[in-house]
Amino acid sequence: MTDSKNNTLLGIERALSVLEAFIHRSSWGLSDLARHLDLNKAVVYRIVRSLEQRGFLEQPEERGPYLLGPAAVALGRSVKSKSLVAVARRHLVRAAESTGEVALLYSMRGHRYLCVDRLDVNSDTEVTVEIGDTIGLHAGAGKSILAFQDDPFVDEVLAAPLSRYTEATPVEPDRIREMLTQIQGTHHWVSTGEITPNTVGISAPIRDPKGRVKYAFCISVDAPGGQLDPTRLDYLVSAVVDTAASISQSLGYLEGRPLEERL
Repeated sequence: MTDSKNNTLLGIERALSVLEAFIHRSSWGLSDLARHLDLNKAVVYRIVRSLEQRGFLEQPEERGPYLLGPAAVALGRSVKSKSLVAVARRHLVRAAESTGEVALLYSMRGHRYLCVDRLDVNSDTEVTVEIGDTIGLHAGAGKSILAFQDDPFVDEVLAAPLSRYTEATPVEPDRIREMLTQIQGTHHWVSTGEITPNTVGISAPIRDPKGRVKYAFCISVDAPGGQLDPTRLDYLVSAVVDTAASISQSLGYLEGRPLEERL
């Protein structure tokens, strides 16, 4: 590779590093930014000026700090407008192929949740949930969504009549609250036969660009008697949590810093 190409790539990497710095802080002075990036102040100044000219950064006040500019805001809006199904599809494909199980994508709809996508590589399965089906938030993967709603909403959901889909479906409010507390700590839920007998569902919350939980990802597994090998279960839990996090990131959420705070 020529020196010219090397220099171009280095310049691109440094410009991206400057933009990434705004993930952690909404504004930067030139000196602080140079120290943060461990770069010469003159080098950072040239990068900042180029980004400012293209609208990715702005300096509202002379000698004041730099902020993300209108071009960066436009990119952020583009991320927010992405379709959940379109964004998540490749992640579902990867999860279904790597685990050999049914991958499900859910979206909250009032007190219920809707299956908006399903992918399975094995047509011979006991999993009965199909695209378009709705289920109460108290059952199965819905708890991975319900656990991260505000208290008044949870109270409202649990005060209403709760459908029992199988003998294993929890319908006691106090018991469900205990489950929600557990999910808040582990960020996943393992349900055994709550929607379909002889299946185990492993679900995790998906966050939108503002950090809100309105969706969930789930792997559903045929498990006669509700039994699953512990090693296999650990593997699936890890796969589900990682996939949900990847979908959240693809939607525009960065852990600890919602998109809205960065624009």
